[in-house]
Amino acid sequence: MANDRISFVAPALLLTFATLAGAAHASGGAPEPACRFTAFVEETDPAGLNVRAAPSATAKVLGTLPPVWSDGSGLRVRVRVEVTGVRNGWFQIRDAADEDVMTGEPPRPTYGGEGWVSGNKLIVKSQAEAGHARPDAKSPASLRFKDGSLFDGSDMMAAGRLADCQGRWVLVDYDLSRVSADVRQLLDIAPAARAGRPKGHVRAWMDRICGIQETSCDGPSSLDDQ
Repeated sequence: MANDRISFVAPALLLTFATLAGAAHASGGAPEPACRFTAFVEETDPAGLNVRAAPSATAKVLGTLPPVWSDGSGLRVRVRVEVTGVRNGWFQIRDAADEDVMTGEPPRPTYGGEGWVSGNKLIVKSQAEAGHARPDAKSPASLRFKDGSLFDGSDMMAAGRLADCQGRWVLVDYDLSRVSADVRQLLDIAPAARAGRPKGHVRAWMDRICGIQETSCDGPSSLDDQ
């Protein structure tokens, strides 16, 4: 009787595993690592940024996010999004919002549902004292300011694009050509930050990501989750 029962259950288990594997394959691979931070949309195309149904430039467009707003005096206001996952340089987002309090104008039409956007169109504001070689506060620092400045300045925000994420940690790729010479000369860059990157680019894992773009804030630390 016991052997008969095992032979009956085993095919059911195999069917369950096959179903789960098929679902993962249909969705494009394994589930995305969980990410939890706020990012801002760095899009200049007047048509806005497409939010897609899957992490692909050919996936269905679900909606759009408005481009960077400027009043002509240098003020730049970006749409805010919550990031929840990542796959191959694409980031899963939700709860996008136009910062109408900053623009002083009615909020623009903004897709607020879930979807995917390229990390090349997202930036973060980090109040970290250093970028790390790994998403771990105990890992070696690979990028820091010689004078102890934080990474929340407008230069570093505008220069960075998102490459990966894990929890509250974000792997940021900085294009140093977008950084002013005065700021650039203050950077202390370890070889690990340059490894595998094109000339003029550095990467580091950053935490203390701030969800407010216009003022300083106490960005949540990765240690808050421990």
